Amino acid sequence: MANSENQVIEIIPTLLVGDNSFDASSIPLCTLCIEVDERRIRFCIVRDENMECIWLEDYSFETVLNPNEIFERLKKVFTGHLLWSSHSWKNVRISINSHAFSLIPNLIFEEDSAPDYLAFALGNPVPKDEKVLYHDLPLVHAQNVFSVPQIWYDWMINHFGNSQITFYHLTSPLIIGALVSHLEHQQLRMVSIYFEKDYFTLVITESQQLILCNRFRFSKTQELAYIILFTLNQLNFLPEEMKVICYGEIDPSADAYTELSRFFPNLQIGNGPTTLKYNRQCADVPGHRYFGLFNTYLVSS
Repeated sequence: MANSENQVIEIIPTLLVGDNSFDASSIPLCTLCIEVDERRIRFCIVRDENMECIWLEDYSFETVLNPNEIFERLKKVFTGHLLWSSHSWKNVRISINSHAFSLIPNLIFEEDSAPDYLAFALGNPVPKDEKVLYHDLPLVHAQNVFSVPQIWYDWMINHFGNSQITFYHLTSPLIIGALVSHLEHQQLRMVSIYFEKDYFTLVITESQQLILCNRFRFSKTQELAYIILFTLNQLNFLPEEMKVICYGEIDPSADAYTELSRFFPNLQIGNGPTTLKYNRQCADVPGHRYFGLFNTYLVSS
Protein backbone atom coordinates (compact mmCIF):
# COMPACT_ATOMS: atom_id res chain seq x y z
CA MET A 1 0.00 0.00 0.00
CA ALA A 2 2.83 2.41 0.82
CA ASN A 3 4.27 2.00 -2.67
CA SER A 4 0.97 2.83 -4.34
CA GLU A 5 0.61 5.93 -2.19
CA ASN A 6 4.11 7.06 -3.12
CA GLN A 7 3.32 6.50 -6.77
CA VAL A 8 0.27 8.77 -6.54
CA ILE A 9 2.36 11.48 -4.84
CA GLU A 10 5.01 11.24 -7.52
CA ILE A 11 2.82 11.55 -10.58
CA ILE A 12 0.28 14.19 -9.53
CA PRO A 13 1.55 17.80 -9.50
CA THR A 14 0.15 20.28 -7.00
CA LEU A 15 0.26 22.86 -9.80
CA LEU A 16 0.39 22.47 -13.57
CA VAL A 17 -0.11 25.35 -15.99
CA GLY A 18 1.14 25.81 -19.51
CA ASP A 19 0.62 26.32 -23.19
CA ASN A 20 -0.94 23.12 -24.56
CA SER A 21 0.37 23.93 -28.04
CA PHE A 22 3.95 23.42 -26.80
CA ASP A 23 5.44 20.35 -28.45
CA ALA A 24 8.74 18.52 -28.92
CA SER A 25 9.78 20.67 -31.88
CA SER A 26 10.07 23.66 -29.51
CA ILE A 27 12.39 21.94 -27.03
CA PRO A 28 15.72 22.87 -28.74
CA LEU A 29 14.62 26.53 -28.52
CA CYS A 30 13.85 26.43 -24.80
CA THR A 31 15.51 26.31 -21.39
CA LEU A 32 14.29 23.91 -18.72
CA CYS A 33 14.67 25.25 -15.18
CA ILE A 34 14.45 22.82 -12.25
CA GLU A 35 14.33 23.51 -8.51
CA VAL A 36 14.85 20.63 -6.06
CA ASP A 37 14.82 20.44 -2.27
CA GLU A 38 13.74 18.08 0.50
CA ARG A 39 10.06 19.00 0.13
CA ARG A 40 9.48 19.72 -3.56
CA ILE A 41 10.42 19.43 -7.20
CA ARG A 42 9.51 22.35 -9.44
CA PHE A 43 10.25 23.13 -13.03
CA CYS A 44 9.39 25.69 -15.66
CA ILE A 45 10.09 26.09 -19.36
CA VAL A 46 11.29 29.39 -20.84
CA ARG A 47 11.28 30.10 -24.56
CA ASP A 48 14.68 31.71 -25.10
CA GLU A 49 13.75 33.76 -28.17
CA ASN A 50 11.53 36.14 -26.21
CA MET A 51 12.35 35.05 -22.60
CA GLU A 52 8.77 33.89 -22.05
CA CYS A 53 7.80 31.39 -19.37
CA ILE A 54 5.36 29.01 -21.09
CA TRP A 55 5.05 26.09 -18.63
CA LEU A 56 5.19 25.53 -14.86
CA GLU A 57 4.84 22.40 -12.73
CA ASP A 58 5.13 22.02 -8.96
CA TYR A 59 5.35 18.74 -7.03
CA SER A 60 5.29 19.30 -3.27
CA PHE A 61 5.45 16.69 -0.51
CA GLU A 62 3.88 16.79 2.94
CA THR A 63 6.96 15.56 4.78
CA VAL A 64 10.71 16.14 4.58
CA LEU A 65 12.23 13.50 2.29
CA ASN A 66 15.77 12.18 2.31
CA PRO A 67 17.95 12.47 -0.84
CA ASN A 68 17.11 8.93 -1.99
CA GLU A 69 13.35 9.53 -1.66
CA ILE A 70 13.62 12.80 -3.59
CA PHE A 71 15.74 11.02 -6.19
CA GLU A 72 13.04 8.40 -6.77
CA ARG A 73 10.45 11.12 -7.27
CA LEU A 74 12.76 13.09 -9.51
CA LYS A 75 13.20 10.07 -11.78
CA LYS A 76 9.45 9.43 -11.71
CA VAL A 77 8.57 12.99 -12.71
CA PHE A 78 10.95 13.20 -15.64
CA THR A 79 11.08 9.65 -16.99
CA GLY A 80 7.29 9.48 -16.82
CA HIS A 81 7.00 12.81 -18.61
CA LEU A 82 8.02 11.84 -22.13
CA LEU A 83 8.15 15.38 -23.49
CA TRP A 84 10.28 16.78 -20.65
CA SER A 85 12.59 13.76 -20.81
CA SER A 86 13.99 15.00 -24.10
CA HIS A 87 17.78 15.15 -24.30
CA SER A 88 17.74 18.17 -26.60
CA TRP A 89 16.84 21.16 -24.44
CA LYS A 90 18.89 24.22 -25.35
CA ASN A 91 19.80 24.64 -21.66
CA VAL A 92 18.95 22.89 -18.41
CA ARG A 93 19.46 25.02 -15.29
CA ILE A 94 19.12 23.25 -11.97
CA SER A 95 18.72 25.05 -8.66
CA ILE A 96 19.54 23.10 -5.50
CA ASN A 97 17.89 24.35 -2.31
CA SER A 98 19.87 23.21 0.72
CA HIS A 99 21.63 24.41 3.87
CA ALA A 100 25.06 23.68 2.40
CA PHE A 101 26.38 26.80 0.66
CA SER A 102 29.00 29.50 1.11
CA LEU A 103 29.73 32.70 -0.81
CA ILE A 104 33.48 33.16 -1.33
CA PRO A 105 34.87 36.43 -2.77
CA ASN A 106 36.67 35.95 -6.08
CA LEU A 107 39.79 37.63 -4.68
CA ILE A 108 40.44 34.75 -2.27
CA PHE A 109 38.69 31.86 -4.03
CA GLU A 110 40.81 28.83 -4.90
CA GLU A 111 39.19 26.01 -6.85
CA ASP A 112 40.96 23.23 -4.95
CA SER A 113 39.75 24.65 -1.65
CA ALA A 114 36.03 24.54 -2.52
CA PRO A 115 35.33 21.51 -0.25
CA ASP A 116 37.17 23.23 2.61
CA TYR A 117 35.09 26.42 2.27
CA LEU A 118 31.91 24.39 2.46
CA ALA A 119 33.16 22.26 5.37
CA PHE A 120 33.96 25.45 7.29
CA ALA A 121 30.46 26.83 6.64
CA LEU A 122 28.83 23.54 7.68
CA GLY A 123 31.02 23.03 10.72
CA ASN A 124 31.86 19.49 9.59
CA PRO A 125 33.28 17.71 6.52
CA VAL A 126 31.15 17.45 3.41
CA PRO A 127 29.55 13.96 3.33
CA LYS A 128 31.23 11.58 0.89
CA ASP A 129 27.96 11.06 -1.01
CA GLU A 130 27.74 14.79 -1.81
CA LYS A 131 29.42 16.44 -4.80
CA VAL A 132 30.85 19.92 -4.22
CA LEU A 133 30.11 22.45 -6.96
CA TYR A 134 30.53 26.18 -7.39
CA HIS A 135 29.63 28.88 -9.87
CA ASP A 136 30.38 32.53 -10.45
CA LEU A 137 28.04 35.33 -9.39
CA PRO A 138 29.34 38.28 -11.45
CA LEU A 139 27.14 40.92 -9.79
CA VAL A 140 28.51 39.92 -6.40
CA HIS A 141 32.13 39.22 -7.45
CA ALA A 142 31.96 35.91 -5.62
CA GLN A 143 31.70 32.16 -6.10
CA ASN A 144 28.74 30.32 -4.59
CA VAL A 145 30.07 27.00 -3.28
CA PHE A 146 27.51 24.29 -2.50
CA SER A 147 26.93 20.57 -2.64
CA VAL A 148 24.43 18.29 -4.32
CA PRO A 149 23.77 14.60 -3.63
CA GLN A 150 25.99 12.62 -6.00
CA ILE A 151 23.07 10.45 -7.15
CA TRP A 152 21.09 13.56 -8.20
CA TYR A 153 24.07 14.99 -10.03
CA ASP A 154 24.93 11.79 -11.90
CA TRP A 155 21.35 11.16 -12.98
CA MET A 156 20.78 14.71 -14.21
CA ILE A 157 24.05 14.76 -16.14
CA ASN A 158 23.12 11.49 -17.84
CA HIS A 159 19.45 12.25 -18.35
CA PHE A 160 19.99 15.69 -19.91
CA GLY A 161 23.34 14.78 -21.41
CA ASN A 162 22.84 16.57 -24.75
CA SER A 163 21.92 19.90 -23.17
CA GLN A 164 24.01 22.68 -21.69
CA ILE A 165 23.59 21.91 -17.97
CA THR A 166 24.28 24.37 -15.15
CA PHE A 167 23.85 23.77 -11.42
CA TYR A 168 23.18 26.60 -8.96
CA HIS A 169 22.44 26.94 -5.30
CA LEU A 170 19.00 28.52 -4.81
CA THR A 171 20.55 31.49 -3.04
CA SER A 172 22.09 32.60 -6.35
CA PRO A 173 18.78 33.22 -8.15
CA LEU A 174 17.42 34.78 -4.95
CA ILE A 175 20.38 37.18 -4.81
CA ILE A 176 20.15 38.07 -8.51
CA GLY A 177 16.40 38.58 -8.17
CA ALA A 178 16.86 40.78 -5.10
CA LEU A 179 19.49 42.96 -6.80
CA VAL A 180 17.33 43.45 -9.90
CA SER A 181 14.30 44.21 -7.72
CA HIS A 182 16.40 46.70 -5.75
CA LEU A 183 17.19 48.55 -8.98
CA GLU A 184 13.52 48.58 -9.99
CA HIS A 185 12.33 49.94 -6.63
CA GLN A 186 15.08 52.58 -6.49
CA GLN A 187 15.54 52.18 -2.75
CA LEU A 188 18.72 52.81 -0.77
CA ARG A 189 18.34 49.68 1.36
CA MET A 190 16.16 46.65 0.87
CA VAL A 191 15.39 43.38 2.63
CA SER A 192 14.21 40.43 0.54
CA ILE A 193 12.79 37.44 2.44
CA TYR A 194 12.12 34.11 0.75
CA PHE A 195 9.81 31.93 2.85
CA GLU A 196 9.70 28.16 3.02
CA LYS A 197 8.15 25.88 5.60
CA ASP A 198 10.32 26.23 8.75
CA TYR A 199 13.01 28.25 6.90
CA PHE A 200 13.59 31.62 5.32
CA THR A 201 16.41 33.09 3.24
CA LEU A 202 17.34 36.66 4.09
CA VAL A 203 18.95 38.88 1.45
CA ILE A 204 19.94 42.44 2.40
CA THR A 205 21.08 44.90 -0.25
CA GLU A 206 22.30 48.48 -0.12
CA SER A 207 22.86 50.77 -3.10
CA GLN A 208 22.32 47.72 -5.34
CA GLN A 209 25.13 45.81 -3.64
CA LEU A 210 24.77 42.57 -1.68
CA ILE A 211 25.33 43.10 2.05
CA LEU A 212 24.16 39.74 3.44
CA CYS A 213 22.64 36.44 2.37
CA ASN A 214 21.84 33.70 4.86
CA ARG A 215 19.30 30.95 5.46
CA PHE A 216 17.64 30.61 8.87
CA ARG A 217 15.42 28.06 10.55
CA PHE A 218 12.46 29.30 12.60
CA SER A 219 9.48 27.76 14.35
CA LYS A 220 7.50 30.81 15.55
CA THR A 221 6.71 34.11 13.88
CA GLN A 222 8.20 36.00 16.83
CA GLU A 223 11.47 34.15 16.25
CA LEU A 224 11.39 35.13 12.59
CA ALA A 225 10.95 38.82 13.44
CA TYR A 226 13.69 38.68 16.11
CA ILE A 227 16.25 37.16 13.72
CA ILE A 228 15.61 39.82 11.08
CA LEU A 229 15.60 42.71 13.57
CA PHE A 230 18.77 41.43 15.26
CA THR A 231 20.54 41.10 11.90
CA LEU A 232 19.58 44.63 10.87
CA ASN A 233 20.72 45.95 14.24
CA GLN A 234 24.13 44.32 13.74
CA LEU A 235 24.38 46.20 10.43
CA ASN A 236 23.21 49.47 12.07
CA PHE A 237 20.12 49.54 9.82
CA LEU A 238 16.81 50.82 11.18
CA PRO A 239 13.64 48.78 10.41
CA GLU A 240 11.64 51.83 9.40
CA GLU A 241 14.15 52.79 6.71
CA MET A 242 14.07 49.39 5.02
CA LYS A 243 11.92 48.37 2.07
CA VAL A 244 10.96 44.75 2.85
CA ILE A 245 9.69 42.43 0.13
CA CYS A 246 8.40 38.92 0.82
CA TYR A 247 8.58 35.98 -1.57
CA GLY A 248 7.93 32.25 -1.43
CA GLU A 249 5.35 30.55 0.78
CA ILE A 250 3.74 33.71 2.16
CA ASP A 251 0.66 35.85 1.63
CA PRO A 252 -0.80 38.97 3.30
CA SER A 253 -3.05 36.88 5.58
CA ALA A 254 -0.18 34.76 6.95
CA ASP A 255 0.81 35.11 10.61
CA ALA A 256 4.41 35.78 9.58
CA TYR A 257 3.36 38.69 7.39
CA THR A 258 1.17 40.15 10.15
CA GLU A 259 4.02 39.88 12.65
CA LEU A 260 6.53 41.57 10.34
CA SER A 261 4.09 44.40 9.58
CA ARG A 262 4.36 45.42 13.26
CA PHE A 263 8.02 46.36 12.73
CA PHE A 264 8.30 47.20 9.05
CA PRO A 265 5.97 49.92 7.74
CA ASN A 266 7.36 49.47 4.23
CA LEU A 267 6.41 45.81 3.81
CA GLN A 268 4.91 44.17 0.74
CA ILE A 269 4.49 40.92 -1.17
CA GLY A 270 6.79 40.74 -4.18
CA ASN A 271 6.16 39.69 -7.77
CA GLY A 272 7.80 37.37 -10.25
CA PRO A 273 10.83 38.84 -12.06
CA THR A 274 9.75 41.46 -14.58
CA THR A 275 12.69 40.56 -16.85
CA LEU A 276 10.73 37.49 -17.91
CA LYS A 277 7.56 37.45 -19.93
CA TYR A 278 4.75 35.05 -19.00
CA ASN A 279 2.16 33.43 -21.19
CA ARG A 280 -1.47 33.75 -20.18
CA GLN A 281 -1.50 30.59 -18.07
CA CYS A 282 1.71 31.33 -16.18
CA ALA A 283 0.78 34.98 -15.65
CA ASP A 284 -2.11 33.85 -13.42
CA VAL A 285 0.27 32.13 -10.97
CA PRO A 286 1.38 34.17 -7.91
CA GLY A 287 4.85 35.09 -9.15
CA HIS A 288 6.29 35.67 -5.69
CA ARG A 289 5.90 31.96 -4.85
CA TYR A 290 8.15 30.95 -7.76
CA PHE A 291 10.64 33.80 -7.43
CA GLY A 292 13.58 31.42 -6.98
CA LEU A 293 12.60 29.12 -9.85
CA PHE A 294 11.95 31.96 -12.32
CA ASN A 295 15.22 33.68 -11.41
CA THR A 296 17.10 30.41 -12.00
CA TYR A 297 16.71 31.24 -15.68
CA LEU A 298 18.08 34.76 -15.17
CA VAL A 299 21.28 33.98 -13.23
CA SER A 300 23.14 33.45 -16.53
CA SER A 301 20.94 35.51 -18.83
